[in-house]
Amino acid sequence: MALLLSDADIRTATDMTSMVNAVEVALKEEHAGMVMLPPRMNLMRDGRFLRIMPAQMEGSGLMGFKAFQGSLAKGVRYLIVLSTLDGELLALVDAAYLTAARTGATSGVATRYMAKPEASTVGVIGSGLEADTNLSAVAAVRDLSAVKVYSRNPERRAAFAQKMTERLGVPVTPAETPQDAVGGTDIVVIATNTGMNGPIAYEASWMEPGQHVVSIGSTSPFLRELDTACFTAADRIVLDVSAEQLMDECGDAMAADEDERARLEGAEHLAAVVASGTVNAGNDGLTLFKSVGTAAQDLISAKAVYDIALAQGLGTEIGPVVEPKMF
Repeated sequence: MALLLSDADIRTATDMTSMVNAVEVALKEEHAGMVMLPPRMNLMRDGRFLRIMPAQMEGSGLMGFKAFQGSLAKGVRYLIVLSTLDGELLALVDAAYLTAARTGATSGVATRYMAKPEASTVGVIGSGLEADTNLSAVAAVRDLSAVKVYSRNPERRAAFAQKMTERLGVPVTPAETPQDAVGGTDIVVIATNTGMNGPIAYEASWMEPGQHVVSIGSTSPFLRELDTACFTAADRIVLDVSAEQLMDECGDAMAADEDERARLEGAEHLAAVVASGTVNAGNDGLTLFKSVGTAAQDLISAKAVYDIALAQGLGTEIGPVVEPKMF
């Protein structure tokens, strides 16, 4: 059954624990060589952009692509076309919220393997949608006891703190400065949008031994989030794409100097970390996860939501949208 899944359908059908587990499966498939991830197509001009991200997943039996287009000034639209390997269309998915949820789910997988097992406190920089989904994913893999949050707008960070306190059942406290938010915490989540060619949001001097740092907000050449000195300050760096791709697409990586780029080139891939089954046994090493996302994460997350939507009767059945052409 082909479904049209709206943003409201996706929000209703998203279960973060299920999505974290689904992304973990996708990463194992990727490491096993069962995922085809061609280079993304990026078209940019005058502040407008179109990105197309295809993938084929032999283990999960999925293929399709995500396309997103628009501009930071006038908004961005996201669409996932989800099909079986035989080409049967399963769903057309509004992927705005789903992209944020799968980004969080991937951070949740990284946190499951990289953060100390006893990690229970989180510092968040950012109070938007992806701060929400990334914190929710961290809460899905660790028993949290306290959270602090900073964003530049005091009203937004206070509202975020209240919302997430009610949802997670964990005290979330607004912080007056970003240093206050991340200081003394086990896990740091940086999920920001500082705007085109904006300032960085997090400095290497704020890092502390034993912390696990998640950075997800710099996914285009014109976006910045991290002080590039973080790449040499971290004892362990894990990426969800190749270092080459990161340095082609991520403003933070593109700004790195020679030594910082060398550290990125020596980084581990999250798929290999997951496939190894080795988790952080608890040490004082400082870990950094840098994410820009993949189409495989998108497709497996869309399938997880599609299954729930189908079971709950969500979405709009759209019938045969594309008929097969026989040769």
